[in-house]
Amino acid sequence: MKDGYRIDVKNFGPIARASVDFRPLTVFIGPSNTGKSYLAVLLYALHQCLSRSDASYPRVGIRTRLPPTLDLSMPDSPELRRSLRDWVAGISNDEPLPALPGDVTEAIRSVMEKADGLRVSLKNEIRRCFGTDSLGELVRRQSSSKRGIVSLCVPQEKESSTLRYKLEFNSREVRFSANVPSMESLSSEANLPKDLLNSLRQIDPTVIDDPDLFDFFFDLEFEQFISSLFQSLIGPAGRSAFYLPADRTGVMHSHQVVVSALIQNASTAGLQPSTNVPVLSGVLADFLSLLIEIGPGRRPGRRSVPRRKPPELGRDLEENLLNGTVLLKSSDAGYPAFAYRPEGWQDDLPLMRASSMVSELAPVVLYLRHIVRPGDVLIIEEPEAHLHPAMQAAFARELARLVRAGIRIVMTTHSEWFLEQIGNLVRLSRLSKARRLNLESADYALEPEKVGAWLFKPSNRSKGSVVEEVTFDPETGLYPTGYDAVSEALYNESADIYNRIQESKQT
Repeated sequence: MKDGYRIDVKNFGPIARASVDFRPLTVFIGPSNTGKSYLAVLLYALHQCLSRSDASYPRVGIRTRLPPTLDLSMPDSPELRRSLRDWVAGISNDEPLPALPGDVTEAIRSVMEKADGLRVSLKNEIRRCFGTDSLGELVRRQSSSKRGIVSLCVPQEKESSTLRYKLEFNSREVRFSANVPSMESLSSEANLPKDLLNSLRQIDPTVIDDPDLFDFFFDLEFEQFISSLFQSLIGPAGRSAFYLPADRTGVMHSHQVVVSALIQNASTAGLQPSTNVPVLSGVLADFLSLLIEIGPGRRPGRRSVPRRKPPELGRDLEENLLNGTVLLKSSDAGYPAFAYRPEGWQDDLPLMRASSMVSELAPVVLYLRHIVRPGDVLIIEEPEAHLHPAMQAAFARELARLVRAGIRIVMTTHSEWFLEQIGNLVRLSRLSKARRLNLESADYALEPEKVGAWLFKPSNRSKGSVVEEVTFDPETGLYPTGYDAVSEALYNESADIYNRIQESKQT
């Protein structure tokens, strides 16, 4: 599972057990109330804990307010510092980076395995994202063990290099364990940022000879070194994630009212009796927060938001599906308002007066324009909502375009149209580029290994849902889902009604 990772859960929400390999495009399918959104929100919470904000590429959002999940400082050991000095002294501009000393790699492994703060951050972030006071509320009710388990597994080239973090919880306690592999295979030039490599190669020899100067170098540079190794180890599980919830259209229509109410309540704080304000789930709160912070130009107290590359992806969505442009406007206070301008119009429509399709896709356009960049994870619940079947197929192609541009997509869906279009795009990859000419989807092909579909199925035996991978059928070009059973039942019902009508005519 190169460039992937796996999440294993037991007794989590409606899910009895699941083991899901996350790929560049991951699709959750199955009946309602089987845990698709539970697993999607859990994935988001894990990414929130493991991703580290990039100070050189500022963006909007609350991620920068999250506490660090790891204490990456090395033990204050004179022997360890001597080993590091000897290692740095052996670095040459003309030769490969020498292997780290064994005591250093063991110390790094110990730091990552101890993972100070990660247990607390995981516990708090999962609670926040689900809007619950206790992880115990997320344990499957019918579970005999009354204990939920969440595991993250990031395989490497060798099984011995696989990273595992595990969280077990019930209503009384939370347990955390880690299995971090040896660091030798990861302490290579390929896993280190170029600026750090240059810093190591160009360090003045007097720094190495002076213990005080080297201690300064140690404290300044080595946390970045360990951080780089950790990010290399967790791979795509450490990327930034963004969540588009299923009720995004309603939030798009009402967010100004919600924020106005919050501002009004804040301005009268202490002047009126406190009230019990309902708590938003972290997923919905983050979505609302991002809508508030997206805006044109500079706003009071904030740095202007840079346009995210590649902006043409958002334009493609506007041109191919919306036949118009999603616009941002700003009040005197800098608060964003959203509008839609149909192609050829001179005037704008407030978003709440545009079609439900426009309201549904507008957040996707805004995220692509201002927030999401290649390498990020975009989680979308029910992308088919409010879309005609033809638009569902078109949107599926646009999502494939995002995957090809390097954005990882996770989506939950009930749409057979979406799955059939994705199946066509996977099947299309079997054709050479020459054979794809004049096909509508020629530029959207996806390799089979880039796509994973997972079926959430109710289980009477476990009294919860089980999650199984749906294998792509290259002959039919379909991901078998069981949806055909619904079509068959409807056909049989129609035939039965027809037969009864004919019988009534004869009597």
